[in-house]
Amino acid sequence: MSNEPEYLQRLRKSQEERARRDQPTAAAAGPAMSRVEQEALRWAKQVAKGAELRSIRNLAGSRFAALVRLQGASGVKFLSLEGFPSREALLERVKPGATVGEEVLGAFEVRGGRPVEVTNDEAGQVILKIGAPRPGASPLSPEKMIRRAEAMAAEREKTRPKGGPGDRGGGGRSGGRR
Repeated sequence: MSNEPEYLQRLRKSQEERARRDQPTAAAAGPAMSRVEQEALRWAKQVAKGAELRSIRNLAGSRFAALVRLQGASGVKFLSLEGFPSREALLERVKPGATVGEEVLGAFEVRGGRPVEVTNDEAGQVILKIGAPRPGASPLSPEKMIRRAEAMAAEREKTRPKGGPGDRGGGGRSGGRR
């Protein structure tokens, strides 16, 4: 039996369990991340300026991410990277007064590979301004997007049924002039 109070023993035990539980997920999360998620993680580490990211939450499949400085119960501040499925969810998270003791350091558009500038206007509205793509993110160029859209349109044209009841070509009897 040790001379430590019971609450300290419980605290140490829960910290050891958490460290055991978090360690395998952190190691497994690295290679399982997609290219754009890895770019978001690189962005967060760059914004954190060498500080350790304590947690990465909901980044898989998210559209936006935010780097947040949190204050723990012991007063120690740490960084967390949080993913958000939509622009509205990000706006709810970064609006002033949403949380106490937390500071949003920056936001990032995961799919586009672009940093997002978060500002507040005089009326209290949150404004998101999406910046230029990061060099490592390699999003699609406008030319590639146009070529891809043209190829998809050509494919749809080939597979579209012709002359059926849904055809609105205007070549039938009812489509002429009166």
